[in-house]
Amino acid sequence: MAGKALSEAGIQTPQGRYDALITSRQLNPDMAQAEAISLLNSLHHNLSAVGWQALMPAQTTASVRRVLSRLFTRSGTPQQMPAGLYLYGGVGRGKTMMMDLFYQGLPRGTAQRFHFHDFMSSAHDAIAQARASASDDPIAEAAARLIAPGQVICFDEMEVRDIADAMIIKRLFDQLWNAGMVLVATSNRHPDDLYLNGLHRDRFIPFIDSLRNRQRIHHIAEGDDWRLSRLSGMKSWHLVSEPATQPRLDELFRSFTSQQELKTVSIEVAGRTLIFDRVAGDVADVHFDQLCRTPLGARDYLAVADRFSGLILRGIPSLGNAEQNEARRFMWLVDALYDRNRFMIASADAPLDTLYQGRQWAFEFDRTRSRLHQMADFRYVTQSDQQ
Repeated sequence: MAGKALSEAGIQTPQGRYDALITSRQLNPDMAQAEAISLLNSLHHNLSAVGWQALMPAQTTASVRRVLSRLFTRSGTPQQMPAGLYLYGGVGRGKTMMMDLFYQGLPRGTAQRFHFHDFMSSAHDAIAQARASASDDPIAEAAARLIAPGQVICFDEMEVRDIADAMIIKRLFDQLWNAGMVLVATSNRHPDDLYLNGLHRDRFIPFIDSLRNRQRIHHIAEGDDWRLSRLSGMKSWHLVSEPATQPRLDELFRSFTSQQELKTVSIEVAGRTLIFDRVAGDVADVHFDQLCRTPLGARDYLAVADRFSGLILRGIPSLGNAEQNEARRFMWLVDALYDRNRFMIASADAPLDTLYQGRQWAFEFDRTRSRLHQMADFRYVTQSDQQ
């Protein structure tokens, strides 16, 4: 039965999936991408040699007990797992797409896929729960629970900015690796540049050493920026009153998220939960009211910009004296997206130059308007050195 279940899982190699996209002309040939796909394909082959069944939990609670026993007693060490892969490179080089081709070809139950910040939020929750239950080793217990649903863990956009993450990451990830984790991660940064200039970075450096020892580090060479090529010449500001606007935004969202599963994403910020119902890959489709008629602050918008590489933002109203709070939040949102080199495609009730008609933020909104004009040109998205 196990063999039948695995055959029905539709296992496909990353190479086969990538080649199919080239053949169908959904992708253009790219030498640097081909090198990364080859490495992912080799990892897929090495995991297959280990045995897919060995990577599957028979039962979650039993798996947690088994991993906890392994971590606490150091007996029954896990089967030798292949080294993982850390892919880094510039914006728009297809890192997320390639990792997803790898992840989608793994049998169900063997792997998990997270945005890095989502995983760390879950990790902090798991550690807090373990501490509340008076665990002897909260981080080890959290690691056991985190890895139980699948030993292959895929991270998109690994980027450490929070000191709370930096202070626990070495112990947490060592426990995960000891429990048999195989990590595949994408990042804009070389491992040596993670948490650069962060507070108490000396305590973070040992994690970089662990990452280097456990992972193959591969740089995706510069080349065509697929996202910029799609954005180039594209209209980014659409009027709500135009009949074609909503269908056009639907089409743009699909074009940026091809091959990606539509899902709901939650972001935890200072005890608040922001829920995005339409997310595919690293792009969110969201209404203005959800982000700017809700009492959020600058920190919330930075978390949004950290989580997504771009937004489809619908329904921006004309902003006058009655919408001072909404205008201020919108300014914070634009600042966060601009500072993180994210893109935004929007629909609004008014043209950009006449969007704000209020008095309170007239001076400050000039900068917002200037930044929106730059974002509309999409020139700034090439500045990958700021990522």
